Amino acid sequence: MKLRNWLKMGVRTKQSDGFLKNDKGATAVEFAMVAPLFFLMLGVTLETGVMMFSEYVLQTSVQEASRFVRTGRAQQESMNANAFKAKICDLAGMIMDCQGKVTVYLNNSTSFNTLGVNTPSYLNVGPASDGTAPSATTFSCGGPSVPVALIATYDWEFVIPYFMGYFANHNGTSTRRLAGFAMFKNEPFPAVTTGGC
Repeated sequence: MKLRNWLKMGVRTKQSDGFLKNDKGATAVEFAMVAPLFFLMLGVTLETGVMMFSEYVLQTSVQEASRFVRTGRAQQESMNANAFKAKICDLAGMIMDCQGKVTVYLNNSTSFNTLGVNTPSYLNVGPASDGTAPSATTFSCGGPSVPVALIATYDWEFVIPYFMGYFANHNGTSTRRLAGFAMFKNEPFPAVTTGGC
């Protein structure tokens, strides 16, 4: 006879009362059902936070490094692309693989209108999605009182690719290209007659 029928007939024993009231392990079973979703959402939240913080650090690093160009110091020191990238990495390197994955684009023009038209999208600054070399690798600081555009990019590879893929903007659903921007006019510093960058 099945337990249900036995209980319907009103035959209850001390043993059946104990079975019906016993809820030991219920919390563990409920947690086992909810835990995967909880830890997934926790991971997505943490990765989103670290990714956004990394982009903030990259933007701050670009703003700090742009002062070298804006004040003419980069031109006076004949700073090359690698030395300038090292300035960006002084701050950004504490949270990301700056030397290996950051790409820098620096260019100048005669006017902000021309500069705006000729400056590429940040999605085109850095390695292409097939891993080939960066498409925009210009490095030109410009002279005194000229408009300059500076872009630094970093490709963030997702730890949780399926759910984080909604934030992807490069290389399918596995990568987001983070970027730091600065557009400014150089100060009227004394023109550099030798070297420059």
